[in-house]
Amino acid sequence: GMRRVLCLLAFGLLVAGCGSSAEPAVSTKPPTTPTVDATPKPLELGLQDDALLTSQEPEAWPLARGLGVQIVRYNVAWNLVAPTEPTDALNPDDPAYDWSAVDQVVDRTGLMGAHALLTIVQAPGWANGNQHPAFTPDDPADFGRFCRVVATRYDGHHGHPRVTRFTVWNEPNGGEFFRPQDAYTSQRYAGLARACIDGVAAVDRAATVAIGPLASRGSKGGEPPLAFLDAYRAAGGPEPAAVAINPYQFGLDPVFLPGEQRANGAINLRNLDSLEGWLSTAYGSIKPIWITEFAWRTAQTPGRGVLTDAEQARLTAVSVALVHSNYPYVRTMIWFLLRDQGPESYWRSGLVQFDWQRKPVYDVWAQLARSSLAH
Repeated sequence: GMRRVLCLLAFGLLVAGCGSSAEPAVSTKPPTTPTVDATPKPLELGLQDDALLTSQEPEAWPLARGLGVQIVRYNVAWNLVAPTEPTDALNPDDPAYDWSAVDQVVDRTGLMGAHALLTIVQAPGWANGNQHPAFTPDDPADFGRFCRVVATRYDGHHGHPRVTRFTVWNEPNGGEFFRPQDAYTSQRYAGLARACIDGVAAVDRAATVAIGPLASRGSKGGEPPLAFLDAYRAAGGPEPAAVAINPYQFGLDPVFLPGEQRANGAINLRNLDSLEGWLSTAYGSIKPIWITEFAWRTAQTPGRGVLTDAEQARLTAVSVALVHSNYPYVRTMIWFLLRDQGPESYWRSGLVQFDWQRKPVYDVWAQLARSSLAH
């Protein structure tokens, strides 16, 4: 049945639950000379569903906990946490701040033994001239102070679990979340990245701030990932400790095609090596890549029609196997949505349907998260 299909698909992934025993297989091959470690490294699997995990739905967190994921990603919306300008921006207890939603996610993530990854997004009207929250702040220093106060509240000394992973905004190479998209976009992003990286470092030198997540392809006036990074670097953007990307496939088969060049400049699971190659050339070292959003939707998919539940599960197992086998610098892969947004919505990428029925992919993600993959 489904388990057998998955086990065949997730070749070599030692999915817990394959065969008769739930124990991971043990290799009987003699150890080879430890020159280059080609063994795939652990791959932490995670989850993001901001709306559901901050809702009052009683089934949300038990379902999340049942997955056994290692990471929960959450967007900390500056405009919602600080709708009015704080008097003391670096004090998390300033009365202007409302941390309730972030606290809920960070605390509950800690209770289930996972780590939070916080993406700091959106500007309040007082910081960006009362424009839409996607418009960047007039002064990057304001954003830097907010990054710093977020890191302070979740430094492990303020009654909440410590958070050590952050990203700067969301999809700056697309006009949906980062505006304006013009000749100065990468310069503005470089300024925000510097301010945020410095702000977090002032609190916790061991924390990692990734730039991105980049959209897999430029959209709504934005540039594709590598062109955006070229411009970011030319604008004096700081060397990143890691780069995050949301490499949706848009229907393309999850197969390893190293160096593949898409006409639209897209970077996805097929050619993540191109992104790592750019980083290695630019900075002279291997940089971790975080996959901060990924999913297959049981909805109309380019070239595939409406994906069945079984096909979603199969493509997911193949996608994880692809990443685990070919990209040792990717240690993080986060699934976007625990529950479908609606029975007819675009975002039917849930591990469960809108009516809470588990799809086969729920068990796939749980098995992979708990398997030898993650440890």
